[in-house]
Amino acid sequence: MKENCRFRSPICAISSERWLTAVGLAPSALAMFWLVSKARWFWSHNPELQFGWVVMVLWSYLLWEAWGKRPETKFEWTFGAVLTGLTGLALLFLTQLYQAALGLTPASMSGLGAGVLLLVAANLNYAFGRPGARHFAFAVAFILLSLPIPAVVYDPIVMGLQSNVAAINVEVLNLFGVPAEKAGQVIRLPGCVVGIDEACSGIRSLQSTAMATLFIGNLTLRRTSLRALLFFVGILLAIFGNLARSMFLSFTANAGGGEAIQSYHDAAGWSILAFTAFGVMLFSWWLSKLEAAMNRPAAGPMEARDGRPMPT
Repeated sequence: MKENCRFRSPICAISSERWLTAVGLAPSALAMFWLVSKARWFWSHNPELQFGWVVMVLWSYLLWEAWGKRPETKFEWTFGAVLTGLTGLALLFLTQLYQAALGLTPASMSGLGAGVLLLVAANLNYAFGRPGARHFAFAVAFILLSLPIPAVVYDPIVMGLQSNVAAINVEVLNLFGVPAEKAGQVIRLPGCVVGIDEACSGIRSLQSTAMATLFIGNLTLRRTSLRALLFFVGILLAIFGNLARSMFLSFTANAGGGEAIQSYHDAAGWSILAFTAFGVMLFSWWLSKLEAAMNRPAAGPMEARDGRPMPT
């Protein structure tokens, strides 16, 4: 005989709530799937964005963790949520027209990411209210780290990094008695020429370090100020490590010629990546200890360190 749901109402209520939540968040799932399906082309074809697959894994973990602590569902539309959702849909429509005319470009991916983010924010506001939208904000926005940077922003950053790295290398080489001069993004040495390409500019290190510091900071730290400090120190470590790598390759080229760079180029890159990762993890561990000490209540004037009253 078929059981009547009224005799197991708690189970029915839970199943019904999960079903309604899944249906209510379907627009967010579809929008995110659309964004990932477009972004994976860049992850597979652009060496500078291959870390996007790592971002995908970390992003999935952040969503899973946030889902376990989600607030109660409300399923209520507000004027702000409707306006945000309509703005997101309009941006997605314009982005699709742009991609149909000019193809898949970093600029169109930025528009697609912004439109998806607005649509998801409106959907979360509808399902969980403003507390829910704030609760999922970091986890949802984390995927944006894997998207390509538009050329109008990317090119000046890379060219600036290349020029500065080359200038610092020339100054250090001259300081050690190696005659070198800078010609744009190229270092002229007595026996060869060393070019500072995109990889040597450090843009990949900066992007991957930003990803790592934001993820680790969200997991290990609660204070926004400490998370910002971890992010800032991580960027400094990436810059310092990349400068050390480029200087090592410049000295190697001066000693063994341009062919010698090929033997050490990849190994130097992996070594600097390991250095940066270890530095970020070590500093985050220290910050977590510092935060725990800051949160620990101070002992009163009549209390010992273990919290027991001091003898009188």
